[in-house]
Amino acid sequence: MNTVRIKFKKTGLSIFFSHLDLQKVMQRALKMSGLPVWYSKGFNPHIYMTFTLPLSLGHESLCESFDFRLEEEMTEAEILKAMEGTLPDGIILTAAGAPDYDASQIKYALYKITVFGEKSLLENCIMDYNASEEIIVTKTSKKKSKDINIKAEIRNLTVVDSREDSLTFTALFPAGTTYNLNPSLLLEYFGERFGIDVNASDILRVNLLDENLEILQ
Repeated sequence: MNTVRIKFKKTGLSIFFSHLDLQKVMQRALKMSGLPVWYSKGFNPHIYMTFTLPLSLGHESLCESFDFRLEEEMTEAEILKAMEGTLPDGIILTAAGAPDYDASQIKYALYKITVFGEKSLLENCIMDYNASEEIIVTKTSKKKSKDINIKAEIRNLTVVDSREDSLTFTALFPAGTTYNLNPSLLLEYFGERFGIDVNASDILRVNLLDENLEILQ
């Protein structure tokens, strides 16, 4: 039995798939593909499937992946060929092969974020961020809410494009199996402080990185 990792992009209208929706989409795609997929045993057999790092609703990504098992060996080309035409627009498969890193190695995610609004207002957001020693926001989970200093957790915030009606920056946010910081928390802070329209922002996950800030391919 072989574990296979499928890598894919999640863009366009597919950003409106929740993680649960995405699981169903991939399960259906594997069934349609005719691949010799391994099913769990017992009263309710199902396809073994684990996603490397679930993506927040509304975010795009160039570096998504999930693992499943095959009952016989197949090449990357054979797997990708079998899955042609099984997925909705916006989900694009990029690779298929043996898992090349463990999810526990993920410590950061590189995001490219575009916010829209007046140029001076957007520039004030970045100046405020750079000048602040701490930025306290409330992080809410299913179990509790707590105040955290996101300025201490975000790394390498860099403006890469500034226009009259938009500003684009990249930054590293904590990510992984034990702790994640959603980029939306920073945008919500900008919205509360400067009145920008957070819902008009584009958030793209570009890469996953390890503790040494090396890209996990």
